[in-house]
Amino acid sequence: MANVSIVMLADWTRLTFGPDPEILNVVTTISMQSWPAYENYTGNLGVQTLTDILYTHYGPNPASQDNNGWGQWTRADSKGIGMDRSVATGTGNAGQYPPEVRFPRWPSCKCFKCLGANLGQVAAIYEDVDKTPDNLILWFHHLPYTYKLKSGSTVIQHFYDAHYAGAETAQTFPLLWETLEGKIDDERYQHMLYRLRYQAGHSVVWRDAISMFYNNLSGIKDEKGRVGNHTYRIEAENMKMSGYSRSNVSPREMASGGVAVTARSGGSSLSATLDFPTGIYDVAVNYYDVNPGKANWAVSINDKEIGKWSGDIENRLGKDPSDKLDGHSAARMTFRNISIATGDTIQITGTPNGNEGAPVDYVAILPQGVLD
Repeated sequence: MANVSIVMLADWTRLTFGPDPEILNVVTTISMQSWPAYENYTGNLGVQTLTDILYTHYGPNPASQDNNGWGQWTRADSKGIGMDRSVATGTGNAGQYPPEVRFPRWPSCKCFKCLGANLGQVAAIYEDVDKTPDNLILWFHHLPYTYKLKSGSTVIQHFYDAHYAGAETAQTFPLLWETLEGKIDDERYQHMLYRLRYQAGHSVVWRDAISMFYNNLSGIKDEKGRVGNHTYRIEAENMKMSGYSRSNVSPREMASGGVAVTARSGGSSLSATLDFPTGIYDVAVNYYDVNPGKANWAVSINDKEIGKWSGDIENRLGKDPSDKLDGHSAARMTFRNISIATGDTIQITGTPNGNEGAPVDYVAILPQGVLD
């Protein structure tokens, strides 16, 4: 199936962008990696609906899945997660497949004759937790966070690892696309570059929100020490504030430190002295693009502007806007290759507009190649 998909994708790419082999390679690479990456940084192991089902159905909010009139899907509590859909002890969904429906297990030769001898019954596979594939296991079974998967990882550690891996992959997409500058007309090039950069940022929003939610719920730490530990971040609420004040974010996992800050008037600012070794860094600002309104932000180092942007995501992406500080409105803007010396001052200036108070979550000073 993967080979068929690549052939179809290659044909589409040639028809859309022309026969250039470099374009073909980049578009194919991004396209084939995009769905696994998205699944990793949003939901996995069969728990695919961790978006906010009570609001815009876009950003993360795993708490919205259960204990309300609309959803009882993940059954997550402090001990475990997953819906028991077995016949023996659950909803019976796993037994809905008749014996005629088969689950193909392709032999290494990919031969249809051999395939016939390797078919297994779907119902029997999904009923048995030991036979259910890892990628669907929480769809059919409720398991402890410490349950060891066929991969050898526990459920909770898989969640952490997958979300971090998915966000890492998403960071490569805009970099790959940038290699095509000049090979694609500027309108389509800039259109896709904006979206890929947005995705790279929002993948970190998803990664942090989901990882922190289940970390808090289960009380089980990430064995790699990543969740909740951000060496390169400066929380906005810990910066020197002029015209800014603390604001609650709901759910609180949608903010790095549980809260954000919003500006009260034009020219409001946040500042901090940087205690990082002198070098070249990427400067990332996590903020909230709230509707309605088009606030403006600018970032400077020692009063020298390194970048600015406007809160106009609602006009540039086909997504439902949010009027709250949450996982839908959370976004990330990154400025690359910035020279920073120990003792430099970073300042973020925010100009509110309408309902948008130029909100900021944190700033990250990232060594090149590092994703906090």
